[in-house]
Amino acid sequence: MKPKKTGLDNLQPPKKQPPAQAWMLTFADLTSLLLCFFILFYATLTIDRPTWQALVGSFTATFAPSALAVAVVPRGQLNAMPVVRTRRGVGYLDNVLRQNLRNDPAWQSLRGTETLAENAFIYAVPTVLQDINNPAVAAAWQRLGAMVRNWQTNVAVRVVTPAGGNMAAASAQALALAQAAAAGGGRVTAEVRRGTIPQVLWVLYGAD
Repeated sequence: MKPKKTGLDNLQPPKKQPPAQAWMLTFADLTSLLLCFFILFYATLTIDRPTWQALVGSFTATFAPSALAVAVVPRGQLNAMPVVRTRRGVGYLDNVLRQNLRNDPAWQSLRGTETLAENAFIYAVPTVLQDINNPAVAAAWQRLGAMVRNWQTNVAVRVVTPAGGNMAAASAQALALAQAAAAGGGRVTAEVRRGTIPQVLWVLYGAD
């Protein structure tokens, strides 16, 4: 015996009709994406080049270091093994430092030179910024040290003295300048080296 059908069995779920303006949702999404594309395109045309170089250099040095130190095998030494070592460049650190110092009247003209042998950027410190007994000079070194706060790279104050020079005085000067910079929060060490030209240098080392 078949069960009797009730009125509920004949009920069908109502068919949902898409709203007539549903196409506007997709249209709005496409319009927003197109607008964002043109905004990004315009932003890249007016980019601050030093800032962009600092950003790109930071990523490059971290994920794709390009500086290579290669040991060349002399001809005839078949049993010698060539050694290739990758080192991180410090060019991006130079950009970051100069960006931070561009509004500092004491250091805004500071310019460095990259030395591949040491994998470092070296800056010649002006004579007016070498008298650490001057309170204004000490404050300037403290600001410089604050610029490298929390940096993982090695930073040093190097005093170069000629042969026959007073090593004790050079050591005291290097230590005093390094301590003034370290007072700003940076990890700064002192160096003394022999050279032909007496000078004070600010050194940024790259990481091997």
